[in-house]
Amino acid sequence: MGDLRELQNRLLQKEKEIYSIQKIGQALSNTLHLDQLLTLIMKEITHLMNADRSTLYLLDHRKKEIWSKIALKAEIKEIRQKIGVGISGYVAGTGEIINIPDAYQDKRFDPTTDKKTGYHTRSILCIPVWEPGTAEKSRKIMGVIQVLNKQEGPFTTEDEGILQAVASEVAIAISNARLYEQLEKKYNEIDLLYGLEQKLSGVYQLSELFQSILAATIRHLKCDETGLVFPEKGRLQYLRVNKKGRPLLKSLSAPGVSTFVEITARKDKNEILRTINQNLNSTFDYFKNIPLESVQGSFKSVIFLLNNKTQSFDFAEMDKSQVINIIAQKIIRAADLYDLRERLFHQERLSAVGQMMSTIVHDLRSPVNSIDGFLELLLEDDTTSDEKEEYAQIMKMELQSITQMTSEILDFAKGKTSILPRKVGVGDIIKRFQPQAEQLFRNSGTKLHIDHSSVKLLYADIDKLIRVFYNIAKNAKEALHNKGDFYFKVSDKDGEVIFELIDNGPGIPDEIKGRLFESFVTSGKESGTGLGLAIVKKIIDEHHGRIEIKSSNTTGTTFSVTLPEYKPE
Repeated sequence: MGDLRELQNRLLQKEKEIYSIQKIGQALSNTLHLDQLLTLIMKEITHLMNADRSTLYLLDHRKKEIWSKIALKAEIKEIRQKIGVGISGYVAGTGEIINIPDAYQDKRFDPTTDKKTGYHTRSILCIPVWEPGTAEKSRKIMGVIQVLNKQEGPFTTEDEGILQAVASEVAIAISNARLYEQLEKKYNEIDLLYGLEQKLSGVYQLSELFQSILAATIRHLKCDETGLVFPEKGRLQYLRVNKKGRPLLKSLSAPGVSTFVEITARKDKNEILRTINQNLNSTFDYFKNIPLESVQGSFKSVIFLLNNKTQSFDFAEMDKSQVINIIAQKIIRAADLYDLRERLFHQERLSAVGQMMSTIVHDLRSPVNSIDGFLELLLEDDTTSDEKEEYAQIMKMELQSITQMTSEILDFAKGKTSILPRKVGVGDIIKRFQPQAEQLFRNSGTKLHIDHSSVKLLYADIDKLIRVFYNIAKNAKEALHNKGDFYFKVSDKDGEVIFELIDNGPGIPDEIKGRLFESFVTSGKESGTGLGLAIVKKIIDEHHGRIEIKSSNTTGTTFSVTLPEYKPE
């Protein structure tokens, strides 16, 4: 009878072991996040071993320590100890399996943790977790599983075998989870890189660029705040961003650039951080000196700072981090792009001013030369009274042309865009424009044709519209070279009034067709500022109208100005 009961107990124990192993298998397939995975595994190991608590230590080979955040039922959130210290440290160093019935009778046992927590350790089973998939001679220990206080007696040889089998599965799970973390880290780095590239192409202020980079750094590294010391417009700037995205930007009067160059030349990182923190009246844990040579050569580096109040950063690991190197490169590139944009913008402004001055001087030279020539004719002794009157009228027209040019330039430079619209008939506009057009084409070989049938009203600034039509007509006259025909036609269509200004000249050159309404664009004209059509476009836009152009070297050029008719409310 006793043998039967023992057999039944052993069967129940086996069922329990199989069930626990199944649960561990499920845990391995349910998550790839290491902390969640290890918590599930240790819970099942504790249950499987019929123990009081269990801990999984992972090896930090660089620091020669074992550490754990997964200590089931323990009060300590994180445990760290040197390899070779205590039972778990001994197993991590030797790779042996340790099964101790009474911990306090073993000299290798370190009771420090018991004293801290008030816990009393009795029995211990501790086994190594080996890296999977490697030859026995070359494999390394990746962790240690320690199980404490079996509820009924000491741990058995059978328990050792079961725990070894589970440890193999744990090793595979840890390896898979680490691969997943590496993949996730690479994805996040790519995502960070892509995001930083977008910011570099879309922001034009250096402080805004750096602020975006620092904010992205906080999100990616999950740190509390970042800082940067950098030059902008000859001053040393200090930018600080916290995890809530709040920036602080201020100029530093002291220490100067040379002091920071001297600081970053030192090799003692603790001294450098201490000096930086004192100078900035801030506290940072980490810094990276980013070499940066400005165009003027006066600034040698940018200082990147990092702080986290919840954990300490390891300088050596941070310096090896690809993320930090990516961020450093983007800071350098942001500064380079800013400098390049500033220089290009400066060059473009100088080029625009030079182009404008060249065009204005060239266009003013023609009427000035004309006035000078006719002035000489006026002073000749054989000039008749009729000729003098004719020459004076020509000189007056040239002076009016100069006055109009300068007015156009000043209005355009000042950005004058206001119009004074009122209700006006199309017929009134024609009456105002026709005498100016006839005067323009008088004594030229170009014939003027005016045809209108509109009886509509417009809500418009008549003076500005006359200027539009005159500028287009003047361009046509110069393009026709005193021959051909110019037509001014007005018609109504679908609640709009269409003004067509047509010439049968050589058409608009292909090289300027696409930018005809830009400032200072002109071709084949004896005079003009290149502002005429830019002003035309601005006036039509202010009237909520539209202007269209059709041009070819066989049919000439047609300007169509369409304006909405006046409709009383």
